[in-house]
Amino acid sequence: MCKDIKEDISREDINYTYLATNSKKLRIGIVGGGRAGFIKAKSFFQRGSYVEVLSLEFIEDFNSLVNINLIKSNYYREFIKDKHVIVIATNDKELNLTIKNNCEEEFKLYIFAEDYKKSLAVTPVQRNLNNITFAVNTKNSNPKGALMLSDRMLEIAREYDDFISYSSIIRKNVKDIVEVKKEIINFVCSEDFKYIYEKEKDKLVLEMFFGRDVLNKIFKDL
Repeated sequence: MCKDIKEDISREDINYTYLATNSKKLRIGIVGGGRAGFIKAKSFFQRGSYVEVLSLEFIEDFNSLVNINLIKSNYYREFIKDKHVIVIATNDKELNLTIKNNCEEEFKLYIFAEDYKKSLAVTPVQRNLNNITFAVNTKNSNPKGALMLSDRMLEIAREYDDFISYSSIIRKNVKDIVEVKKEIINFVCSEDFKYIYEKEKDKLVLEMFFGRDVLNKIFKDL
């Protein structure tokens, strides 16, 4: 029985290419005022995107979202033209397919809420720390599984957050030290150097390997 289940799951032949976008520059259009539309509207809005929702009816939850433009109307094609991402979330199957076809003709990224396999894009679980952001998705639509995994990954990422900030500053400061730039970046961005950093021996070790002049340039902002 377990073997059969595994074989069924493996038939999901979907490959994703992830592209991080600047949320504050994204214009999101959502067609559908139900629960699915509300969840997507809230998620994009909380990340700073501009959101418009088009529907003849809206569930009461939308009243909690201020500064989101709610348009009470039937779907019209012009609605998608000035948007980067379209969320298709109506309860009308024929209308959903019409919007999907319009999105493809207009070269829009679209999320097909009714069936993720018909989507051009998906919204993975996202987690943010001070210096790290990452997203988790599954190939066979398992949101709870993605949430479970993201929480575990967040625990691991927390152990690296401060070090990523530290190593990022070093990376910026060595850009003009052309002769040893690559060597320093490779040396610093490693588990071994993270250990040295945590033992507060980072400056000593860097001076031993690269000299005092390079050390002063590296730590000019630290």
